[in-house]
Amino acid sequence: MAIQKEKTVTFKCEEDLIAAAEVYAANNEMDRSKVIRLALKRFLNVSPVEKKRSAKN
Repeated sequence: MAIQKEKTVTFKCEEDLIAAAEVYAANNEMDRSKVIRLALKRFLNVSPVEKKRSAKN
């Protein structure tokens, strides 16, 4: 399984959206970056589970 290199990205976002991401992160024992990555993957229909399955085939 290939490991993808991560890159830091900076973007502007409304404060209430960031606050909601921080609450979600705290409630789900993850950091804010992981919440944003998960949201992007879901929005773009890129499931980490699907990637793992296809990588094994």
